Amino acid sequence: MRHIVLLASLAVAAAACRDTTGMDAAASPEAAGLARPDLREERASLIAAGNAVSSAIAANGVASGLGDALTNNALLLSPRVATLQGRDAATTFLASAPNAPTALSWEVIVADVSNDASQGYTWAQGSSTIDFGTGGEPTPSFFLTYWRRTESGRWRIAAFVLNRGGPQPLPLPEGFGTPTTKHSRNFPPTDVTELRQDLRATDAAFSAASVSDGTGPAFERFAAPNGIAVGGLFVFGPAAIGEAFSSGPDDVVSWEPRFADAASSGDLGFTVGDAVFNLVGIPTFYTKYLTVWRKQKKGDWRFVADFGNSRPAPDSALSR
Repeated sequence: MRHIVLLASLAVAAAACRDTTGMDAAASPEAAGLARPDLREERASLIAAGNAVSSAIAANGVASGLGDALTNNALLLSPRVATLQGRDAATTFLASAPNAPTALSWEVIVADVSNDASQGYTWAQGSSTIDFGTGGEPTPSFFLTYWRRTESGRWRIAAFVLNRGGPQPLPLPEGFGTPTTKHSRNFPPTDVTELRQDLRATDAAFSAASVSDGTGPAFERFAAPNGIAVGGLFVFGPAAIGEAFSSGPDDVVSWEPRFADAASSGDLGFTVGDAVFNLVGIPTFYTKYLTVWRKQKKGDWRFVADFGNSRPAPDSALSR
């Protein structure tokens, strides 16, 4: 039974990242005119920005509506293709690829931001339409988006992943929705390059734990108390996530971080990477993922959101 649950849930999510230096300049609190911002207002602005992109897609199409919201070096994770890096590559794919989404629609249901309000993430649910040669009917879908605030104060998309799932019953359980706190914990200033390195190292340790201890225990260990993953519907908290992602004793799930970024406040960041599933009795399959990390009170990174989708088999399988 656990093996079946793994196939149902992990086929649409995984975890890993490369350095993202050279991305659009993010706004510091001072640049955005925010000295100790009220995070309730910032979360509300992020929810509005997320819903506005869905409205823009409805009005102008996916390539224009989504493409206009991307940062220059944004990461687009669309099913059955490798991760696309950069607004130009993403918009070209969205405008012309036969396996690109032709319709996207969503409503943001969870949002949170970094303590300096320079970065944030959203969960949304709605529908996606992709023609994989079978007609292209709208499919219930989830969307996980990582956002960066530019110097002009605009929220723009740094990483975006969609896949089928839902609809998620609302409201979400207590403690898993949009926080209502005015401020979050301060951490000592840290160089962003070091933060990216920390996140890559954490994600790599996460993968190593999956190989040595099993996928379920690794996901339970690295999930934040308010962590959300996807197994058809949302899975809430470390224990439930660990159960949903349990695998057989001879199954091996590993991943390689390729991209990472973090807020200069040192409390929020993301990784994007490629995963490999070697499960007993079925052919090896390959996924990619977006994992959002939040620093906990003791300074350790734990994931608060994790979602992914399929990718083509590479020329050679990932090796650790």
